[in-house]
Amino acid sequence: MAEEMPELDQDRMVVLSLKPRFAEAILAGTKTVELRRTTPKIEVPTRALLYASSPVRALLGKCIITSVKSAHLTDLWREFGSRADLSYPEFRRYFEGVEVGTALTLDEQRPLSRRVPLQDLRAKPRGFRPPQSFAYVDSKTGNRLLQMAA
Repeated sequence: MAEEMPELDQDRMVVLSLKPRFAEAILAGTKTVELRRTTPKIEVPTRALLYASSPVRALLGKCIITSVKSAHLTDLWREFGSRADLSYPEFRRYFEGVEVGTALTLDEQRPLSRRVPLQDLRAKPRGFRPPQSFAYVDSKTGNRLLQMAA
């Protein structure tokens, strides 16, 4: 019998800031795991908004984070490296200076109907700032950001 997925966190979302190549790979389905040096404090499943950093600087899509797993880097690479869409040297460079990393498993990746550029994001909701790595937003703010793409 398949285990049922718990209900989505309805109170907040996570905005993931990504290099454009990784944001595009997530939306193309070739990257199904996002690796992070810092573990987000979330309940899974949680909705995530995908923000592509420079030079794109726009909200591109959305997905669901279905699991969060922290592990020693050797184990992290062994279990998730093939799904993270990066080379082993890139992996080592990214995690330089730490021994433990985190893998966010992604599902239901969807591009937005139109990209929402940073200047629009800053205008409404007022004061939106894209995160360096990730940030939490309440569902009301997250839904307003998604409506901007409609």
